Amino acid sequence: QALTWVDPVTVENVNTGHGRRLTSKNEKNKRKSHVHGTNAFMVPFGKNEEELLGMAHFHRPNDRNPNEYARVGHHYTHAFFTISAQPPFHLKRLSAEFLLQSHHQPDDAEIIQFISGLEYHDDNLILAWGINDCEGASGQYARVG
Repeated sequence: QALTWVDPVTVENVNTGHGRRLTSKNEKNKRKSHVHGTNAFMVPFGKNEEELLGMAHFHRPNDRNPNEYARVGHHYTHAFFTISAQPPFHLKRLSAEFLLQSHHQPDDAEIIQFISGLEYHDDNLILAWGINDCEGASGQYARVG
């Protein structure tokens, strides 16, 4: 199974043999927000690991039309979210939107950054992301929760 949409939480069966998602008939009729899941990998979260932590992103502006922020690609903001660890899956938490600090200009952020990796190691949160669709970075942050 894979989380295919954050809000509303949509978990679908995936046919890994052919790399295609098996879409339920109801998915097309669901009203969806602008909260997109960034990657399918989620990590246990909470005191008793009763939730799964994931990374979401928002397109800014909300559509995929050309915009003043990014001539190629999209301007993204990110948010952490959690869902219940067991079915039925429900959205439990959603953080405020954020950007990561630029490695090149510490008082700013890149126009295009896309967080695609999320892991815990030695009680720290590890994030990996792409920058302007041409380089990568990673960072280690103190775990909360």
